[in-house]
Amino acid sequence: MSINQQQYEQLTEMGISLWQLRNHANQSETTEEDQQVYLEIDLTALSKQQLFCDILLASKLSIGEINHQNDHLDCGLFNWYFIDKTSKSEICWHEQQLFTPSITDIANSPMLKKQLWQMLSNHNGQ
Repeated sequence: MSINQQQYEQLTEMGISLWQLRNHANQSETTEEDQQVYLEIDLTALSKQQLFCDILLASKLSIGEINHQNDHLDCGLFNWYFIDKTSKSEICWHEQQLFTPSITDIANSPMLKKQLWQMLSNHNGQ
């Protein structure tokens, strides 16, 4: 929906902000800023970490059911991405994709462990 200049000025005076479609140049700048930095995954090393094994057990998965992809682990019902903690140090779930810091970072943070267990328990049944 487009508006004229007078409508825009009235809405602005009332404190109503408006959004506009971005042109292609602005979109490419935004996506570069929002890109995640994914950590390299060594499935053999992960399988030796107790926390990772506990997560698989709680998710009713075995190491044989995990498929290593370029930038994530395919766990069947969800994909697990490990993100660089400098870009984001929280755990989130979006459209059957789990984004977490490294297993080591999670193991060293009680808050991240709690957040991960809650996230998995909320989405385990879906």
